[in-house]
Amino acid sequence: MKHLNDKTIQNLIDNELPENDRKTVEMHLDECPSCRQRVEAQRAFFEKMKKSLETLVSDEIAVPEFSFGKATRPEVNVNRIVLISSLATACSIALIAVLINLLPKPKPANRIIDFYTIEDYDANKPYAEQEFAEFKMRTQTEIANINL
Repeated sequence: MKHLNDKTIQNLIDNELPENDRKTVEMHLDECPSCRQRVEAQRAFFEKMKKSLETLVSDEIAVPEFSFGKATRPEVNVNRIVLISSLATACSIALIAVLINLLPKPKPANRIIDFYTIEDYDANKPYAEQEFAEFKMRTQTEIANINL
């Protein structure tokens, strides 16, 4: 077996190794003086740390409990927020209306657009219907010229 790594040694000291792994590690420690020395050094260090902590923390020192109080936030006036958002909306609408009125308006056309479509000039229609469509167009143009 290879030498023990630090994690395995720590798990051994903390009694966190499964039973079959613990037996394997103990057999290795019986045969390997290097690993046994490392385990003993780690145990000694652990005991020193434990004693140091016990002397630092005595019964005379009261350790306060940590509690997190509710975070305090300034109260929000909902009516004020509603008023401000309503005013902002009204100002936005007024600004859009002013901008629309400032846009240049299209000038009226000089003549009325002829009221005929491409369907009136369908080549598949009889000749008489095509003549009637041209007549409608001439009549509408003459009416438009009179109205101007």
